[in-house]
Amino acid sequence: MNKTALVTGASRGIGRAIAQALAEEGFAVACFARDREKLEQTAALIESAGGKASVHTGDVSSDDDLENLVREVVAEHGSVDVLVNNAGITEGAPASKISPQRFREVLEVNLVAPYVLSRAVQPVMKEHGGGVIINISSVYASQGVANNSPYCTSKAGLEGMTRALAREWIKDGIRVIGVAPGFVRTDMVADAFGGTEVEKLVVSRIPMKRFGEAEEIGNFVAFLATAKAGFVTGETLVIDGGQRSLL
Repeated sequence: MNKTALVTGASRGIGRAIAQALAEEGFAVACFARDREKLEQTAALIESAGGKASVHTGDVSSDDDLENLVREVVAEHGSVDVLVNNAGITEGAPASKISPQRFREVLEVNLVAPYVLSRAVQPVMKEHGGGVIINISSVYASQGVANNSPYCTSKAGLEGMTRALAREWIKDGIRVIGVAPGFVRTDMVADAFGGTEVEKLVVSRIPMKRFGEAEEIGNFVAFLATAKAGFVTGETLVIDGGQRSLL
């Protein structure tokens, strides 16, 4: 395979696992985030396993950085065949405590940036005969959760954008897919409530009685990026241990 995948938020957690899984499928992986040191750790893990990776830093909320990113990746690798919009932020607080400015900031990262980056790669993918765009959403997009209004809103919007772009760009051979993880064991989750009563409560509500692992999300995304999932587009697929099925 001589194809390239671009992954945002690849410096840790789910993004790192996605980058590694794509490399295992034979993609050269362009890793993007703000933290160069952690990105280099991701690249080192890929290369030590025999894969190919490149490191690209910038601010996902900057249109200029994202457009420059696509140019950099095309210059180095020749194409962008897969884009994974994974980078995201949250703001856990009551709506009355979240300013309109902060609400906009969450939407800029979680919704506007995937739009800008998808729009930037579309002509590249079209020129090369097609590609795959995978947007990392969340079960919160459909559940709605108190004290997380900006995050829930951004992810619901991301799923709407996924459906719209899938219809618009299928004529160019571009599949657009969403993936909505439930609770996944990452450093961020561990820092938030690892080992606490809250964790026990959350696990008790998951039919599989455990959190997901980042590698499970990575492997699922990598499968969707390949021709094995060639008839999948326009859907947001849930991977949550059965949690949403109980709603």
